[in-house]
Amino acid sequence: MASSRKRASARRRTAVALSGGVDSVVLLHKLRNVPGISAVHVHHGLSPNAEAWAAFCRSLCRRLAVPLKVYKVKVQKEGRGLEAAARKARYDAFAKVDAHCIALAHNLDDQAETVLMNLLRGAGLRGARGMLPESRYRGKVLWRPLLELSRAEIVAYARAHALEWVEDESNADEALTRNFI
Repeated sequence: MASSRKRASARRRTAVALSGGVDSVVLLHKLRNVPGISAVHVHHGLSPNAEAWAAFCRSLCRRLAVPLKVYKVKVQKEGRGLEAAARKARYDAFAKVDAHCIALAHNLDDQAETVLMNLLRGAGLRGARGMLPESRYRGKVLWRPLLELSRAEIVAYARAHALEWVEDESNADEALTRNFI
């Protein structure tokens, strides 16, 4: 009986995937008053700044009174590139979150990059549609409420609300395919 109550309550909960970057900070700020909202931070350990990013997320969630769960993961390439391996580790962590829905901060710029990369890989029509506003992964709903907003609009919102965020130094690394594109 208790486990069925736990599953029922998880069905009503949403967790914001919080990296600490501007997109996820804005998403958390917008959803902070939704009943049952929480946040999840995936600590990949790939950057020398990973501990500082986790600390930033803890501090932000304390200020916003949003519960946060930090998952430390091991990124295992297993024949994948680093970006794909980190994404798999992140999504595997999302599958463990006690929530039915994971809100992701993908935006219009991310969508354009995804479509272009998919087309370059020859992914066909399915790849050309890019990310869906809502999809599923291992029983979780993956919701992308910022998908129609540009990064410029997101940054403008963050500045208008005096929000702080962290910058991932890997975003400037053009050795990573997504950044090069």
